[in-house]
Parts: sequence; structure tokens; C-alpha cells
Amino acid sequence: MAKDNGKSLKKATKKEPTNWAKAVIPILLVVIMLGSIFAYVLSNPVNTSNTSKTTSNEKPFNSIMDGLKLLPANLSSARYADLKGDTVLSQYMYNNAYLARTIPPSKTFSAEPQKDMLAIYPPGYFGDFKEQFVSLTSFGSSRINSSYTAYDVNGQTVEMVNNKYFYTLNLKPVISGRIENVAKVLESSGNESAYNEYSDLFEELKWKQISTDNATLETVGKSCSYASADRYYAALWPADPKNSSQARPYSYVAIIHVNHTLADSEYADLASYGASMTKYGFSYYNVQVYDDYIVIEAEGSLDVCMDDALNRWSFIKYKLS
Repeated sequence: MAKDNGKSLKKATKKEPTNWAKAVIPILLVVIMLGSIFAYVLSNPVNTSNTSKTTSNEKPFNSIMDGLKLLPANLSSARYADLKGDTVLSQYMYNNAYLARTIPPSKTFSAEPQKDMLAIYPPGYFGDFKEQFVSLTSFGSSRINSSYTAYDVNGQTVEMVNNKYFYTLNLKPVISGRIENVAKVLESSGNESAYNEYSDLFEELKWKQISTDNATLETVGKSCSYASADRYYAALWPADPKNSSQARPYSYVAIIHVNHTLADSEYADLASYGASMTKYGFSYYNVQVYDDYIVIEAEGSLDVCMDDALNRWSFIKYKLS
């Protein structure tokens, strides 16, 4: 047997194709195995746990709809502002004595707020104290201050600025307010959110093909200066994004849900109200009623639109107490 094997080996040496196959096939098998392992690694990264952690700690926060989905139900009102995306609006808010108080101070966080949402809840919602509000804030990629005393709240690191103000360190957006308020927002994750209370307003605008996708300031609430209102949404944004001047026009949209069927006199009042608004500086101000919804579409300077939202309709609730 040994002799025959020797002859076979000698013959194989002379016949190159047979020798090539025996030498290369094992190499091909190794290459295939390595390729399979490499493909598996590409499709299943080693840092899967880190990716999961990042995903759970960072939520979409590009509109008031995103913010409402992160907050517990029953809020009284909320205001969302894209401070980085609209520098004219940002400057207006920081220069307004009341609105400036609604934005978390950059000195506290050692970073500038880029997107911010203030949500106000009814008295006693979080506890027996005055501060019934909570903020959601994006600081972009900036590292925020971690030099305060840290606490663990529902598995999250929370920094204590003082006994009435705390904020989450590792979440995006950052949640801030009293520790009771922050804790309740963290506990509400996965439960019924504030979005459900206002979703019909967004759907109604979508059905009417009124887009607020470019909104840089948005508000929702359950009451405004119109006595028959039980929910509202309002938004504004630069009418021409390429126009960066301080006097640039803004698009302004609002929808109000009323709690009863409007009488003919109310229709007439709303129609005359819209027609009279050009004297306040609006280039146009259109008011329409669809069943139990009042829809406003208008355009004017930022000052003119904000005056209407703040003072005439009280769409923006800026007082924290």
C-alpha cells in the first residue's frame, strides 16, 4: 500500500492539474469560511449593545409632535422653538423678558439650547408646589455640564442644580425641571402620551393640505382667549427661508377646536375679524370654519405674528407659575 501511494504521489507531481486541485481546494475552503465570518461581523456589529443604548437614550426631537410623544398626557399647554434653525426667532425670544425665562439658561448647562420645548401642566399635577412645568431641550452635539451633584432617578443620571431644578445628563433631549417632574416624565415612557390629545388637530391640517413641516415655533394648549376653544395648535416659520433679514415675512397657521356648534353670529364675527387684521400689519389673514374647527392662515412680520399669538389669542403660555 505504501508503494502504491508513492507511485500515486509521483504521478500526481507530473500531472499539475491534479496537484493544483488538492492544494487550492483547502485554501478556498478557508477563504470561504473567513468570508462568512467577515460577512457575519458586518451584519452584526460588535458594538450592538452600545447602539441599543444610544437608541434608547436619544429620541426624535424635531417638532412639537416629537416632543408631545415624550411627555405624559394632560398637559395644559406647550411651546416648541427651533432656536438654531431660526436665529431671528431666537433673538426675538431672548429679547422678550417673558419668553427668555422659558428657555433653559445656557450658563447652567455650559451649552447653548438649540431646540427647546416648555410644557406646562395643571396645578397639582406633579405635586403640591408652584412649578408645574418641564422642559425638553436639545443641545446638539455639545457636552453639557456634569459638575453638579448627581442622583439616580429611574436608572438615569440626574444633575441637581438646586433643590428646585434638576436635569437628565445622558438623555437627548434633556429633561429638566423639579426632580418630581423629571421623574414623572421618565416614568411615563411607553404610556399614553400628550400627543394623543392633539393628534386630531394635526390630522385635520393634513387633510386640508396645510403643511407646517417648516415650523420653527409651535404651540398647543387646551384654552386660549376664544372662550369656545378646548384645544388649539399654532405655528409660524419664515415664509422665504432664503430671506435672512430681520423684517422677513412669516407664515402663520392656527387651528382651534371648539366645544359646540358655532352660531351664525359667531361665523360672522370670525369672518369680520379676519378681514380686519390687515390693519395690524398682516399682508393677509384668512379665517375659515370647518365643522367644529377654526383654521387661520396668515402672513406678516415676526413681530405681527407673535403679537397675535401672544396677546390676541393667548396661544403661547409663557408664565411658569
